[in-house]
Amino acid sequence: MKIFLTIITCCFTLLVNAQVKGVVSDKNDGKAIIGAGVYWLHAQKGTSTDVNGIFEIALPARLPDTLIITYIGYQNDTIMGLTGNKEVVIRLRPSTNLKEVEIKEEKAAMSFTMIDPFNKQTLGKAELKKAACCNLSESFEANATVDVSYSDAVSGSKQIKVLGLDGAYTQMLTEQMQGPRGLSTNFGLTHIPGTWVESISITKGVGSIVNGYESMSGQINIELDKPEKADRLFINAYAGDLGRLETNVHVGHRFNEKWSTLLLTHASTFIKRNDMNKDGFLDMPLGYQYNVMNRWKYEDPGKLMASFGVNALVDDKTGGQTQFRNKAENDSRQVYGVNISTKHLEAFSKVAIGFKSQPYKSLGLITTAKAYEHDAFFGYKTYHGTQQTLYANLIYQSMIVSTEHKFKAGASFMHDAYREHYNDSAFNRTEQVPGVFVEYHYDLLNKISVLVGARADYHNLFGPLFNPRLHVKYQLAKQTALRLSGGRGLRVANVFIENAAAMASNREVRVLEKLNPEVAWNYGTSITHFGKIGNGKITVIADYYRTDFENQVVADMDANAQQLLFYNLNGPSYSNSFQTEFIYEPIKKLEFRLAYKYQDVKTTYREGLLTKPLVAKDRILFNAAYATRFDKWKYDATFKWFGEQRLPQTTTNPGHHRMPAYSQPYVTVNAQITRAFKKWELYVGAENIFNFMQHHQIINSENPFGSHFDASMIWGPIMGRVLYTGIRVTIK
Repeated sequence: MKIFLTIITCCFTLLVNAQVKGVVSDKNDGKAIIGAGVYWLHAQKGTSTDVNGIFEIALPARLPDTLIITYIGYQNDTIMGLTGNKEVVIRLRPSTNLKEVEIKEEKAAMSFTMIDPFNKQTLGKAELKKAACCNLSESFEANATVDVSYSDAVSGSKQIKVLGLDGAYTQMLTEQMQGPRGLSTNFGLTHIPGTWVESISITKGVGSIVNGYESMSGQINIELDKPEKADRLFINAYAGDLGRLETNVHVGHRFNEKWSTLLLTHASTFIKRNDMNKDGFLDMPLGYQYNVMNRWKYEDPGKLMASFGVNALVDDKTGGQTQFRNKAENDSRQVYGVNISTKHLEAFSKVAIGFKSQPYKSLGLITTAKAYEHDAFFGYKTYHGTQQTLYANLIYQSMIVSTEHKFKAGASFMHDAYREHYNDSAFNRTEQVPGVFVEYHYDLLNKISVLVGARADYHNLFGPLFNPRLHVKYQLAKQTALRLSGGRGLRVANVFIENAAAMASNREVRVLEKLNPEVAWNYGTSITHFGKIGNGKITVIADYYRTDFENQVVADMDANAQQLLFYNLNGPSYSNSFQTEFIYEPIKKLEFRLAYKYQDVKTTYREGLLTKPLVAKDRILFNAAYATRFDKWKYDATFKWFGEQRLPQTTTNPGHHRMPAYSQPYVTVNAQITRAFKKWELYVGAENIFNFMQHHQIINSENPFGSHFDASMIWGPIMGRVLYTGIRVTIK
């Protein structure tokens, strides 16, 4: 904490240099021009005018230099040969010869920011199309930051990890609104269709406090397709050789310059009974999902923007032993069955009031109302959970004197009502959390950017909460940025749904004490460099992050192979994550991406400080992508190597039901080819080309109702090679 406060103090200790002061106004009417750009020609320094058209800018180290003043709709002005303190008056002349200019830009598949203080990368449509991308959990196949794996061998659900920590520690947002969280933390990733997604922004470490206090290891924001930009019709149809079928249909309409709407639909099913490893269990559950969203947009630039809509989903999966047909067989313990049924209904809105004469100022209100229901049985284990959420976030943003000094301030309210039943036990709670926050951003163009914020919340169950955050970006050179970050995050665990894999075992689940909120400090540093090798472009990123837990809800599978224990942390728990990534584009439309990640994640269990199970300490990713002229043909291939993972101890099992202490390293390779035509494109691909599967997925699979049955020890692929094809149709 002392180190954190010291960093904040240092960042605000700025030296006062010699300055040029001035005022910028319209030559014709004399009105002050707000937000005019003022910068030195040869130095990487700049500023902008305040509400009175006034600016102050420090003299550069190299003199004399030329001061340039710019503003859209006006002719540029310059003051040459400045060598010392000076006060100037600039009257800009309006442009009288403005012409319409059409700008076309091809967005990069994956981009890294040089502007934001956050260590953030953005995945665009081109990146998401590198794979079939049927839902959000499959959107990170060619990404080195987010790890995706199956949570167990029977449910088909996937989980993510960031910085070696479970996805519950990464705050999920949908267009800066609350995304999958609470009871939808795990299964919610499969409830956002990939074709609905416009882009995904991944921020490592603690994110902005404006969005709440739940970010610990990262923040992922999903931007969906926008009504005002949507095509009139988009269709995506997918078919996999193992029985997976999906269809997405988008219908967009723009009524006029202000009103637009977009209907997003999704339907999918899994119809084939597969048992590729011959253990008597379905590799993937059968079932269906129907998902629909209707969103509307009203926009009056500079005055009012309103976006609102509804989302409804029904998801039903049935798995277990290959001969399972109905619940009666399961209840009589003749055939082991699994059923997971989810229903979700959500209404959301975003309203922003703008100030036309003050474009830097706005007032916004985000509101969300959700109802979520999750029913499941795994053999004789049953779970029923409901969550009702109301969320509101009021945000005011403006500047102090000039746009170098910006701030956001506001208030939020979160209401969560949880009702959970696990077997014969009930676990109910209602959380109500009002809070206030402020975030200050100092930004000296192309030099230093400091974002410091804090929020104070009051939790009705746990009392007052305080969480500070700090992000610093320093421009080492024109194309090289150094970043530092630190801050505190907090969350309340939902132990049953977040450890749903334990349902896929016959371990006895015991909550040993009242569980406290999880609290962690995250610190990190990163360096980003853009450069060239010959005529080719390179991007190099290296970062290191450490997460220290003050408290953590420990899920202990090591004490006894027949039990899963939950208790509060009593000792150290931490994650060290180092990642480096090299991207090389030797010629346009040919890209190579190589990344290495090292993760050291340890937690104090009753047995002592142990490496967290089912986390690969080493990972390597290599991706190659090529597109021909006009993107007629696109080729993509991804190679991933996973190092060994510690497995939970099974020494209390009989010898033939024990697992080794560590998994074996393994490799997966995916590839896809896309052929584009005028209004449609055809794609074919293969996942896990070399057909590698975890050889022993289920302990005691021959006796699923016995005490040693366990399908949660998954460290590798549960399915072999998958072939697929699909078609995308777009009508502008």
